[in-house]
Amino acid sequence: MEKRLELIPYLEFDGIRTFRDSDIMGLYARMEKDGTAPTVFSDGAINSADEFLATMKNGNNMLYVIFVDGEISGVIWLNRFEARFARCHWCLFSNQWGEHSVEIGRYTLQTIIRDKAPDGSYFQDMLMGIIPSSNKRAIEYCEKCGGTIQGEIPFAALSEGKSVSGTVIYYTREG
Repeated sequence: MEKRLELIPYLEFDGIRTFRDSDIMGLYARMEKDGTAPTVFSDGAINSADEFLATMKNGNNMLYVIFVDGEISGVIWLNRFEARFARCHWCLFSNQWGEHSVEIGRYTLQTIIRDKAPDGSYFQDMLMGIIPSSNKRAIEYCEKCGGTIQGEIPFAALSEGKSVSGTVIYYTREG
C-alpha cells in the first residue's frame, strides 16, 4: 500500500485543541452518513454529534483521527483505562472500506500500542474490545487486524437496549 497513514490525537495543549468542536461533531455526522453510528454505538450511549463531542471532551476518552493521504478516514478511541490496558473502539469511514481497510486497522492499533511515555515505558500493554457477538463482521475485521478472540461472555454487551453476549478481543504488541 502506497498510502500515507497518520493518526492525530484529539487533545488540548495550552488551552488549544488539535481539532475544532465542529470537526469532532463532523466525525459523528460521517458515521451517520455511512450508516455505522447505530452499530458503533449499539449500546445507545451516544445518539448525536453533540453527545459524541461531549464524550470525547470529558477526559475519560482518548480519541485519534485517522488520516489516509490527508483525508479523514476514521476514528479510534480508548477508554476505561486500567493498569496498562484500555478498551478500544473504532470506526473506519466508507472512503476506506475494502482493499486497504485491514492495513489501516493494523496501523492504527500498532501505532497506539507502541506509543511510549517520555521515560521510554509503554502507555498501553494491551487493548481490549467487547463486541456484541452477533456483529460477526466487526469480529472478523478485528481478527484480521491482529486481534485475538479470548472468548464470549454472556450479557457483556448492549445492543438496542438489551444485554447480549459479547465477544472479547484483545491486541498486544506481541500479537
